[in-house]
Amino acid sequence: MPNTPVTPQAISNELLMRFQNDLTFAGSIRHHYDERFGQPVDKIGDKFKIRVPVRYTVQDGPAIVPEDTEERTVELAINKNKVVAFKFSSKELTLDISEFGERYLKSAAQSLANQYDLDLLTAAYEGVSNFVGVPGTVPTSLKTYQQANAWLDDMACPRGGKDRFVVYNPKMEVELVHELRDLQESAPRIRWQYEEGRMKRAAGLNFLMDQNVRVHTTGSMAGTPTVVSYSGKSLVTTAWTASTAGVLKKNDIIQIAGRYAVNPITKDTLASLKNWTVAADVTTVGAGACTITLTEAIEPTGPYKNISSAPVVGDLIRCYDVAAPHTTVLSKTSPQGLVYHSNFLVTAMVPMILPDGVHFKARSTDPQTGMTIAIIGDFNILTREFIYRADIMYGSAVAIPEFACRVVS
Repeated sequence: MPNTPVTPQAISNELLMRFQNDLTFAGSIRHHYDERFGQPVDKIGDKFKIRVPVRYTVQDGPAIVPEDTEERTVELAINKNKVVAFKFSSKELTLDISEFGERYLKSAAQSLANQYDLDLLTAAYEGVSNFVGVPGTVPTSLKTYQQANAWLDDMACPRGGKDRFVVYNPKMEVELVHELRDLQESAPRIRWQYEEGRMKRAAGLNFLMDQNVRVHTTGSMAGTPTVVSYSGKSLVTTAWTASTAGVLKKNDIIQIAGRYAVNPITKDTLASLKNWTVAADVTTVGAGACTITLTEAIEPTGPYKNISSAPVVGDLIRCYDVAAPHTTVLSKTSPQGLVYHSNFLVTAMVPMILPDGVHFKARSTDPQTGMTIAIIGDFNILTREFIYRADIMYGSAVAIPEFACRVVS
């Protein structure tokens, strides 16, 4: 069988294949191809509206009141352009593409895949409010992950198939593998787990270890805060410790005592308090007053109802479901694992324009997922080296946040 020569298109194809094979978390997210993302671009900035499932309010019959259809969207901004640059001599162009890939493209693909993974994990944890676990404490039981899975059930997330995943960091995996070391069922899988020291599939979940799992540091959370008022994504509070810098950090999770989560379909009140993610760092002023911006609007009524009842003056604020004083969860460094359905996050890559006047250029796109990489190269006559850049351009957005749950540790 003849060797495959090193050409721009061969380099591009090989790099895309290796990039896809090196994905961890990002490889578990469904990349729905959309022709809107298929038009070549040369710079970041495009924005797309992604529709989320429409919801309605169930009425008692036989008389009805026709309800307006309220379609909601999330914005997906193509705001990431990541590049690896490398060079090689003209001699390397005589190699077979597989040998060339192992020598030069392997590391480039790993670097791009890791950056893509990291960016998607950042968007994921920032867009998810439901959680289990305790900041600063690594989970030691499979039950914690099952509790996160139960959050997905409560939020009407589809079951069945193999679309539910866990992504966690190496220390979280160590604790779980250690706890399950004596299992006697599913012998081949347990043997693999014992020999490899890795989790694979358990309790209806596919387990992925990813060192890019994001790490969050919680705020100081001092005081005994209460609600003053709310409007949309704005929650006015008081009684935090006055002049405390960083009383809440962006991506902290809070609750309002007595205000529970609801099933998004039936609107039935659940047994757990509604979780809210803090959208920006919070510092108190005056007598401990501050306004908290949330990532999600407070909606006590309507088809998108997300809380059992409206907050009122004097409702206590909890942090990570801990009542004040929040001593057990304040200022903790906490990796943020996730239990999720593969549809909760939307991500898209766009093909990049190939310029004229260069020696090498190529672009490869997976027709099923839309993943795409562009290669541009030129010859340096001073050094007889080929200088290449490989680009990916992409964006992501959490479309259905209730289909995921943080596992804080």
